[in-house]
Amino acid sequence: MKTVVKIFYWLLGIIAVLVIVSFLLPKTYKVERSIYIKSNPDVIYSLTSNFQQWHLWVPWTREVDSTAVFKMTGSAAQVGTSWVWNGKILGNGEMITTELVPGRLIGYDLAFDHGKYRSKGKIIIDHQGDSTKVAWLDEGDLGYNPINRYMGLFMGRMMGPDFEKGLAKLKKVSEERNTWPKIEEVVIPAQRVLMVIDSAGPKEYARVMGKAYGDMYGFLKLNKLVQNGNPFTTYIRWDSLTLFSVMKICLPVEKAEKGKGRVQVSSVPEQNAVQAIYFGSYSKTEPAYRALAQYLKESGKTEAGGPSEIYITNPMSEKDTLKWETHIVFPVK
Repeated sequence: MKTVVKIFYWLLGIIAVLVIVSFLLPKTYKVERSIYIKSNPDVIYSLTSNFQQWHLWVPWTREVDSTAVFKMTGSAAQVGTSWVWNGKILGNGEMITTELVPGRLIGYDLAFDHGKYRSKGKIIIDHQGDSTKVAWLDEGDLGYNPINRYMGLFMGRMMGPDFEKGLAKLKKVSEERNTWPKIEEVVIPAQRVLMVIDSAGPKEYARVMGKAYGDMYGFLKLNKLVQNGNPFTTYIRWDSLTLFSVMKICLPVEKAEKGKGRVQVSSVPEQNAVQAIYFGSYSKTEPAYRALAQYLKESGKTEAGGPSEIYITNPMSEKDTLKWETHIVFPVK
């Protein structure tokens, strides 16, 4: 019996020492990992500021936990937007964007187990010469719980490897996307347009579209209409083998009631869309289309109609094709 009592007091003593020692341990923790990426800071920012793009590079995805359900509330890349998840392996948690500096910084609050465990995180993007340093850090307050204080000693070992995996994947994805045009999610407003429907093969595009716009500008001048936006073409049918397409060639106008001949008057509804901002010759847009298709596949969005090309630069006044700006638009749902 005396032996049992001695063991009991020894255990109490050890526990007391451990508790006392815990209060000598750091009250806070900080985990940080970094990597150098040869990519434009804007590309990296687009992948890290939008929670819907995180599945492309973070190690915590449905590939790890097929039961996980993710939900974003708010607009992409906006302060206050939340990202909530729940799964058997990943558990439940919430991340809320608290700070955004385009091309430089993403700050967020992180909570696990219904807010029981909280921390703050940052992704810092620092362009240096021909590379960009990306630092990912997480820090939190361990409070006065002795167990949490001891857990703080192991946070680097627990979180560090996942940060390293995520940054390595971010490097791979960012460097692959560095050759992509700028891609953004937009809302195309409703428009009133003059429209000519025509078709062409690859050798006839310039002639067919030139004639269509000539007819529409003639109609616009004759009827004293006012142009109200950039001309654009929507492809309603496309043969990937022959490159033959049927097109709606359009010119936005302020007011128009009735067309004449092949020049029609039509209304285009407001559309959610993903667009690529492309610079170069009209004959070399294929990589931009491929990039948009890949973006849609990765983001889980579905096309909701044929793609459009919005012609920002007037090729009649700007002869340098490298300066021709075209917005390639995929309507989505």
